[in-house]
Amino acid sequence: MLDSRLTFRVISLIILNDIGESIAQFLMKKGLILSGVGAVTLNNLSESVLKGVSSPLLWLGIVIYTLNFFIWILVLYKIDISIAMPVGSTCYIFVPIIAMVFLHEAVSPLRWLGVLCIVLGIHFVAQGKDPAGEGRAAG
Repeated sequence: MLDSRLTFRVISLIILNDIGESIAQFLMKKGLILSGVGAVTLNNLSESVLKGVSSPLLWLGIVIYTLNFFIWILVLYKIDISIAMPVGSTCYIFVPIIAMVFLHEAVSPLRWLGVLCIVLGIHFVAQGKDPAGEGRAAG
């Protein structure tokens, strides 16, 4: 049975993972934009793939995702997945900010309301305790 407490170290790993994921998403998007990949259809699929894989930013994003994989393994080793996954949703906070600042995307008030709901959900999951150990897998 895993320790389900969210320690400072575990929260730090989750936030590091989510920041990395957000940066990787940005790099891949920017790499695709700079490589000239437009609307992908069946007719231009091979051309779009070749343009996309020639982007160093796309590959840097993939490298960051790979590093995040190992960080996430550490997180899953430390806490239950039922806690890790919801708390790991902080990337949904970072991505709109990065999109606004670096990609000049418009983020509507309705999207920000959705982000607020995610933040509240993260808070509730992080605060939730199962003192009797009910509902947890034996092991």
